[in-house]
Amino acid sequence: MTTIYMHPTAHFERVNLSDGSKAAVNVVKTPKGQRYQFLFNGHMHPNFWCDQPIKNGQTINVTSIDGPEKFQIELR
Repeated sequence: MTTIYMHPTAHFERVNLSDGSKAAVNVVKTPKGQRYQFLFNGHMHPNFWCDQPIKNGQTINVTSIDGPEKFQIELR
């Protein structure tokens, strides 16, 4: 499992991951609420989005062409 270290944000933010890589989180307003887009540098992790409110300790399961991967959110 890879941990994403981020602030509770409503805007674009650059974030660090527990494996030393970096990513960006972009918050987009949708008719159903906020969507968090996670965009990773390189091809180490798959990009994904989350339509749920982000909570500390939350686990997000992502399935991609490379197989399943788990991420945990750690709010700072």
